[in-house]
Amino acid sequence: MPAGMEGTELLRGRPVVCLRADSPLAALPMVGAEYLLGVPLIAMRARYVTHRYVHRLLSGRVPVFSYSTDGAEMGRLTVAEGLGATVLPDFSVAGDPLERAGTITYRPIADDTTREPLMLQRRRAESVRRAARDLNTAFVRRAPELTVA
Repeated sequence: MPAGMEGTELLRGRPVVCLRADSPLAALPMVGAEYLLGVPLIAMRARYVTHRYVHRLLSGRVPVFSYSTDGAEMGRLTVAEGLGATVLPDFSVAGDPLERAGTITYRPIADDTTREPLMLQRRRAESVRRAARDLNTAFVRRAPELTVA
């Protein structure tokens, strides 16, 4: 945690492969790392946890990166457009409007038990604006309802 900041873990989820619902990989109950080597992969930029996770998962093997993007929203949209698959935490895909509409889906990664946290960070301060304090309280209160089964 950066100096002067404090954090609260809101959610903890597992990395999943996010793909179009009509992808051949969607027929599998789980997706192994070797399958990621055979599809265009949409990577998160280097500062994202999933970027480091994918490189660790593939153990030095080089996937075919089709695009690099910032954030889960752009990753999901790029997948929905049929440009490849991406790896995201399950809480970034489950319940998304594209997932509810059946355009995208997700599959667990075979033989993986990794859990990724979603952290709420804020500056340490004696005085916090009411709006910021209320938003923080709402996120913390709502987080248990959003946990993916």
